[in-house]
Amino acid sequence: MWKSINRYYQSHPLRSVLLVGLFFRLLAVIFSKGYAFTDDHYFVIEEAQQWIFQSKEPRSFFNPNIILQDRLSHGALYTTLHYALFQVYRSIGFNDPMNIMFSVRLMHAVYSLWIVFLGFKIARHWGSPRTAIQIAWILALAWFMPFLSVRNLVEVVCIPPLMGATLLFLKNTKKSLLGAGLLAAIAFSLRFQTVLFSGMFGLMLLWQLRWRDALTLLLGFGIGSLVLLGVLDFLLFGTPFYELISYVEYNATHSGEYPNGPWYQYIGVILGMFLIFPAANWLMASVLKFRTYAVLLFPTLIFLLFHSYFPNKQERFILPVIPFLIIAGVLAWNQYCEFKKSDRINRWSQFSMKFFWILNAPLLFGLSLASTRTAKMDAMYFLYQQGDATHFAIESTHRDYMEFMPRFYGNFWSPYQHILPNCEATCFFDSVAYGVHPFPKYILFFDEENLTERVNKMQSVIEIDYVKTIESSWLDQLIPKLNPVVKSQKIFVYKVKGMLEGLPASTRTTSVKAAAAAESTESS
Repeated sequence: MWKSINRYYQSHPLRSVLLVGLFFRLLAVIFSKGYAFTDDHYFVIEEAQQWIFQSKEPRSFFNPNIILQDRLSHGALYTTLHYALFQVYRSIGFNDPMNIMFSVRLMHAVYSLWIVFLGFKIARHWGSPRTAIQIAWILALAWFMPFLSVRNLVEVVCIPPLMGATLLFLKNTKKSLLGAGLLAAIAFSLRFQTVLFSGMFGLMLLWQLRWRDALTLLLGFGIGSLVLLGVLDFLLFGTPFYELISYVEYNATHSGEYPNGPWYQYIGVILGMFLIFPAANWLMASVLKFRTYAVLLFPTLIFLLFHSYFPNKQERFILPVIPFLIIAGVLAWNQYCEFKKSDRINRWSQFSMKFFWILNAPLLFGLSLASTRTAKMDAMYFLYQQGDATHFAIESTHRDYMEFMPRFYGNFWSPYQHILPNCEATCFFDSVAYGVHPFPKYILFFDEENLTERVNKMQSVIEIDYVKTIESSWLDQLIPKLNPVVKSQKIFVYKVKGMLEGLPASTRTTSVKAAAAAESTESS
């Protein structure tokens, strides 16, 4: 059997790598539920679903019943694609949120294999087939790749068109430069910051005084951007490039409100992602061989310098250039080893790669099988399964904090309320009695802190029955042990049976106070 596998691998090395990469991505499709960051659910899935369920002005070209926000969180293309997919599913009666997200993860898993294929093709421009296959293995099986590949992260989704643009740029023909511009525009419409990478291709052509080639590249980029950002935004918002303009304006004024870090933060992220030793080798070799692989390294450097300078620093921001660091780093390091022809350097190279794969294996399996941010997801899906959860409330009187629920998994878009310290059970249900908002069918108690006391207070006003406790995933429970700042959530679901008799709302709280409190605790 192993001989047959080896013969097949020797005959079809790239196909073998793609199949193994697909296997681990399918593991992530099946087992890695939830979402990794706020952006990959709330700013893509929730927004697309919100378009379907809302029914007031202003109206869009695509659906006269859509309410559009002042701006989306990214370019409109990615959200619009999900909206179109969800509309198709809805038209055929495919409504189960978990099954829908399974299909979304599956599509992303297959799509992400382009990263492996294009990485191999780019590497072959400079390196031997052996080096290209080595790079393909890393792109396929780096411990974070399958997990990130099935997420709705624009920072990952933009990578294949960006790599495609790079490959066409390397072919260096008039037709390929036009295609490179078009693909760069697709990447730009998905993640605006990729213009820092693809824009360097144009500067390289201008540096070489290749004016016509630069104009060809710009023409392709302009056509793609006009259609995907100009026309699409006009159809959605009535203004060409509306989302791009809004995005720039927002980040110009709000960037300081997000996580920040030292200028060298992303160096540490890169070293950690590639488990220190290989990353150190690749970075060192990339510096030494910078001119040889400038097409990959110069755009990557500009991209990293911008994000290192910009005050909003989040690890996912540098994901678009990670494959280029792998390709250039491995190429440069292998060339360096061949040039030195030193037994000591070769031994070190072999040790560092063995170290990488030994540590990578358990991380790869663990993360590919891990779900994240699951407590809220499972809570909403539980309400969906009940069939009667037209309205619910969140009890968090132990802390003054509003939880944002992934309502996609509940398959409804009605508002929900928070029962907070400024308006606890008595005050809250006074507002219900005055008709300020609907009577909740379920109450979700977050966390175990003072749970018995909080439940007793609620039971002094309404009749509730305990239904279910929803735990976080094993990974969500592990992370707080490594970083105490992060909290693992536990949600206790109670079904509301009705108000206790003999407790008229007017005896406790004025209608004005109840209405004001309800308005301040509503999440929509």
